[in-house]
Amino acid sequence: MNKILVVDDSSDIRLLLSRTLKAAGYTVSEATDGDEVLAATLSYEPDIILLDVAMARIDGFKALAQLKQDPRTKGIPVIMVTAKGHPSDLETARRLGALDYINKPWAHGEVELRVQWAITSVQRKREQEAQPKLDRLAG
Repeated sequence: MNKILVVDDSSDIRLLLSRTLKAAGYTVSEATDGDEVLAATLSYEPDIILLDVAMARIDGFKALAQLKQDPRTKGIPVIMVTAKGHPSDLETARRLGALDYINKPWAHGEVELRVQWAITSVQRKREQEAQPKLDRLAG
């Protein structure tokens, strides 16, 4: 079962995302703001993080940058979930290392599909990276 960390300063959005993902079979934990992201990630060890952009104190972009700079968390895929839909925000998210970007409000089923796509993409990438090592060991 895949573990997901949902980070949003809106309790309504956290609840909606958590319910949606739990109904899809995921284990979900929550954090309320950017200050909590690194600590929550290290203690929960999620397979994927859904991270809001517009949060008090530390916004999602700064939190994403912290996650991607820390060797313990840089490999965890992050999907930004935000009401900010400007193309420059999408570019910033990608530049900082986000795997995907979901605009609020999202379509029915979109979150589950994007999360499953992200998990599958990361698994394939890890398998491809491991294959040359296995070939060298076998040879």
